[in-house]
Amino acid sequence: MQPEYRKFAVDPQITSYEVLRHTLRRAFHLQSDFTISYLSHDSEGQEVWLSLLSDWDLDAAFISSSHPYLRLRVDARPFEDVLDDWDIISSKDTPEPVPHPVVPNVPNNRQKPQAAPLRRSLFSSVQTTLTRMTQVLSFNDTKEEEDEKPMKPALSDTEFHSFLDESGRLIRPEDLRLRIYHGGVDPALRKVVWRHLLNVYPAGMGGKERMDYMKRKANEYLKLKAKFLAQDTEEAQFVKNMVKKDVLRTDRTLDFFAVPDDHPNITALSNILTTFALTHPDVSYCQGMSDFASPLLVTMRDEAQAYVCFCALMNRIKPNFMLDGEAMTHKFQHLTELMHCVAPEFTEYLYKQQAEDLFFCYRWMLLELKREFAYYDALRMLEVMWSSLPPSPPQKDLELIDNVALMANLSIARYPYNEADRRQKGRRSSSSSNQSISPKSRDHRMSNRRGRRRTSSSASDKEDGNHNSMVDGRGSRLPSKDAEPKSTKRTTQQITHGSSSSTHSNGKSSLVPNGPKAAIPNGELPSPARSPMVFKKQLNGLSMSSLPPPDKFGYGNPFMLFLCLTILLQHQDIVMREQMDYNDIAMHFDKHVRKHNVNKVLNKARTLFAEYLKAQLQKSASSNGSGPNQC
Repeated sequence: MQPEYRKFAVDPQITSYEVLRHTLRRAFHLQSDFTISYLSHDSEGQEVWLSLLSDWDLDAAFISSSHPYLRLRVDARPFEDVLDDWDIISSKDTPEPVPHPVVPNVPNNRQKPQAAPLRRSLFSSVQTTLTRMTQVLSFNDTKEEEDEKPMKPALSDTEFHSFLDESGRLIRPEDLRLRIYHGGVDPALRKVVWRHLLNVYPAGMGGKERMDYMKRKANEYLKLKAKFLAQDTEEAQFVKNMVKKDVLRTDRTLDFFAVPDDHPNITALSNILTTFALTHPDVSYCQGMSDFASPLLVTMRDEAQAYVCFCALMNRIKPNFMLDGEAMTHKFQHLTELMHCVAPEFTEYLYKQQAEDLFFCYRWMLLELKREFAYYDALRMLEVMWSSLPPSPPQKDLELIDNVALMANLSIARYPYNEADRRQKGRRSSSSSNQSISPKSRDHRMSNRRGRRRTSSSASDKEDGNHNSMVDGRGSRLPSKDAEPKSTKRTTQQITHGSSSSTHSNGKSSLVPNGPKAAIPNGELPSPARSPMVFKKQLNGLSMSSLPPPDKFGYGNPFMLFLCLTILLQHQDIVMREQMDYNDIAMHFDKHVRKHNVNKVLNKARTLFAEYLKAQLQKSASSNGSGPNQC
């Protein structure tokens, strides 16, 4: 019998031994039992096949594989002859092994056909039981199936052309976004449609104009890349090293990136991020940016086009990575308010566990939930999220370089040249998140909790498969081996820095004066010395209609907050039933990385988001000054 070969990708961080067996069984259509071996090296460096029998063996296989990928051998065991599934036997009835199709020679002259009445009786009994169970569970099963179905099928090529006129001009951008919001985009069409969702094109362009525009932008990128990647300054080398470390661990289980380190796909991702960092010194490069660039490169299959899309996307999300931390501060504050409005008991429980700050959601909001779903499910989630935002095309041209920042020579301020400052610069995401998310009134409580959260940090780091040092349970970057130990004390100046009124690099002023304090009805954040009842009273005035309007809620991305809320609500019961503390909650969600059901989350988030929009519409239309309806 000729051996069969299969090639597929798995995530080492979330693939268990049982999941692997199930995957292999389906890949090879195995009906019988089988054994698994993996190729490794012995003490003398010779290749040897070792048995894979448990999760521990699987971990060892990933670590000691003789190749950059894991080679497995599956040996199918032959069927044991020959009783049917419904035959019930005792030790006395076990037949001698005989070749098929001879009927087994059963002792006491009991022939196989005589077992048929017993099989029919047993089958009838089981069928009756299953029927009763189905009747009892039918309602829940139906509801479960409905929750897991997409609202509409994905946008097709024919539908997409219905939104264009004869010259290829997009004439109904809002309707197109609404259609994608309800069903996503056909994967074969993403390369075209995503450019509209990401606001790459100026408004009013026809089909030929868009093609010429992309060619011009691609050539512009190639010139920028040639100019800036050729730089050999200390600053440029620092950026290149940071980017390289992240690129080499970004989505490497995906076929597109499951290649040698010097493969063109890896080089292309590195070029995109390095060119952006050097041409945008105000934001430069931060960990997590590679998570946004990766789907664009995989979808566009073209480095230059992916860079153009990345610049368009970064126009919206770059506040996530700014040093002032203002965007993340507002998002945490708004998610807390939304949680209290929809699930006040859960919010009160989190307060009792000192987890009301929701730091364990840091990765969700920083990366817009890209890592919380399987890769291709995450692509659909992202396009639905992008479609929930209003169109915002560039006025004239999409800028691929920040000339203002370059002329201001901001890079000198952002790239100190002594080694100690450089290491601190490398951890700016950590310091930024700590500064901006921690109000002064909770400083001593956060400091006390830092120690117990380090356990969770390690777990979070271990479960997250892409960047092993990206964020811990509080959203702080875990230091590398050669990094200096970070002080456990934070000064008042550090803490208030992120919550002060500031101005973005694009000239927009802070949405809320003095950070999150103005978002609370009485303008004061809960003190750690106060009881949960006081905390609850402080937020009691919140309702769907009293939440910020869509252009400000979630720092301009309100639907993302409802996705986060939905995931939290899906785990509310188990968190409260198991009486999880902060560490338990953080590790619980780390174990669910890339495991959330995208249809369930999207459907529930859409429902909640519709309620919010309805309340905001009623508030807008109200002219009598009456108070908002409570949740």
